[in-house]
Order: sequence, then C-alpha cells, then structure tokens
Amino acid sequence: MIRHIVLFRVIEGTPAERVQEAIDRLEALVGVIPGLRSLKAGIDIGIEGNFDFGLVAELDDRAALEVFSADPTHMEVAMFILEFRRNTDIAILDLEI
Repeated sequence: MIRHIVLFRVIEGTPAERVQEAIDRLEALVGVIPGLRSLKAGIDIGIEGNFDFGLVAELDDRAALEVFSADPTHMEVAMFILEFRRNTDIAILDLEI
C-alpha cells in the first residue's frame, strides 16, 4: 500500500470557502478513481509556519498511484488548487507501508 501525502500553502487572501471546496472535491475522488482506498484532506489547525492545508491518501500500490496521478478527475481538482496555491509551496511524500 502507498500513503500519498501532499501539503500546500495558499496565496494570501484566498477565501476559506475556496480551500474548503478543494478539500471537498479531493475527498469526493474516493470511489471514483480505481485503487484509491481513502483520502482525507483538511486545513491546518493554525500553527505558525505550517502548511495551510493538505491531504493523506491511501492507494493499493505504485500502479494505483500512477493511475491516480494521471486521472482526469484528479487533474481537474489539481488545476483548481493551482489557481490559489503558492507556486513553490507544495510538499509531496509517498510512503510504501
């Protein structure tokens, strides 16, 4: 199994509703993309210096991660997030568990 973790910082002044929409759209991918077992996204609790929001997804294996990464529905959400995330402030970690 693969645990896929992604963290984002957003452009200052981004409405909270926009971030929440991204979270809702990310979580709605479960059951849509084959091999995506779970996905939980959320906003940071407000600790200074932390990323603003992120997600933790669990996928069947590396092949499922590749499918997830290229899936058009996922890419649509990724493009939505790209509109308000700070360009260089993203962290991605994929763990085999």
